[in-house]
Amino acid sequence: MIRRFFQGVLFMLLVLVLAVVGYGVWVYRQTGAIPFALPGNQLAPRVTPTPTSTPKPTPTPVMRPVVVLTRSLPAGALLTPDDLTATQMPDGNVPDDAATAISQVVGRLLREPLAIGQPVRLGGLAPRGQPIGRGSQLAQMLHPGEVAIAYPITRLDSVAYAPRPGDRVDIVVTFLFTDLDVGFQSRLSNHVLILSQDVNTGAYAFVPAGQLGRPAEDNFLGVPIYVVPGKDRRPRMVAQLTVRGARVLYFAVSPPSPTPQPAATPRPDGLVVLALSPQDAVVLNFFMARRAATTFVLRSALETTATPAPAAIPVTLDYIQKHYGVPLPPQQPYQINPSPESTPQP
Repeated sequence: MIRRFFQGVLFMLLVLVLAVVGYGVWVYRQTGAIPFALPGNQLAPRVTPTPTSTPKPTPTPVMRPVVVLTRSLPAGALLTPDDLTATQMPDGNVPDDAATAISQVVGRLLREPLAIGQPVRLGGLAPRGQPIGRGSQLAQMLHPGEVAIAYPITRLDSVAYAPRPGDRVDIVVTFLFTDLDVGFQSRLSNHVLILSQDVNTGAYAFVPAGQLGRPAEDNFLGVPIYVVPGKDRRPRMVAQLTVRGARVLYFAVSPPSPTPQPAATPRPDGLVVLALSPQDAVVLNFFMARRAATTFVLRSALETTATPAPAAIPVTLDYIQKHYGVPLPPQQPYQINPSPESTPQP
């Protein structure tokens, strides 16, 4: 009886050992690691390397040369070198008909508004003189808030007809100030009339008595005298830089006359159309109405601001004497006789 009991226990232990060994073999085949360590044989479990993924390189975008705007422009704007710059952009952001060189677009007009940094398309340009959309060409070349005004010019006062559309000019004006009678608004001095009685008829009437002058006393004879002007009063002159940064839209010169007539002052034979602020347009209209002596000065194409920072100082005879050290010449009993060709100055 006892013998059979021990045989049963041995059989169960044998089955248990076989089960453990089989489980270990199965785990080793699946994972490559022994699930338990045998006495005297410490083996490190085998670690299966984790596969690592290699990142794909980012493709380098293909760059294309392109011409873009340096400032936003309205439709009809005339493209100048100051408005353009050459750069490179990714191929996917560049239109097929984009300009690649500044020389391709200088002097042409925008068909539609274009923002700063946007590529200039050849299909969005028109040659100078071609109508663009609605309205006149000049109106489409004006920036918002600008107006256009025409002004007469001569060769002498327009930098020898040098300005062209797209240039910027300043205007120097010379004013001649003369004294007026406030009530009459006429030049001084006034003419004097006195009340006189006719000796034959006894009738009273106002008769001319010369010009209004001022009383004085002769230092040599010691008698009172009355001084009147010998000629018309000379006006006082001042020159000043007025309208600044006006943009030239149009410039035209009349053909020379086959039989030019000599004149004391050059007559306007040209016309310039300027883009400027409404207030400056009113100022130019005042100059034309008063026939003021105006001279155009050409601004540098490299300037980016419309108005220079320093203010111009009005120029008078007193300014010239002080600034350039011109002395008042002493009175002499002689003078240089002018040549016959010279014209006496006022």
